Amino acid sequence: MDQHTAAADIDRVITTCITHARPVYLFVPTDVVHMRIPRSALDLPLIPHPAINDPETELFVLNEIVKKVEEVAGDVIFLVDACAMRHRVTEEVTELIEKTGFPVYCAPMGKSAVWEGYERYGGVSVL
Repeated sequence: MDQHTAAADIDRVITTCITHARPVYLFVPTDVVHMRIPRSALDLPLIPHPAINDPETELFVLNEIVKKVEEVAGDVIFLVDACAMRHRVTEEVTELIEKTGFPVYCAPMGKSAVWEGYERYGGVSVL
């Protein structure tokens, strides 16, 4: 509602949408639709900052995952879905897949999240 803060407010909402990969609501009152803001405001890049994990929770989750993998004697696969792309973690997923050497499959919506030429890639899962 203030032309001096409008660009920053809009950027904040869009950045929140990108960071959390969730819908947001941006309301522009009809009486300010034609308000002009400085062109220079468009030159500032959006910089999404991923949320930082709570270290205790992260350690607990990692320990639980290791425990489960040990329980099944390494008989594990990765199933990658579209959320890997939505949350922009495909590089991390690729690194995890390569370091563990576990086979990997994709859900139909996550088809392009994993390189199909990867030696342990098993294709698209329809389960």
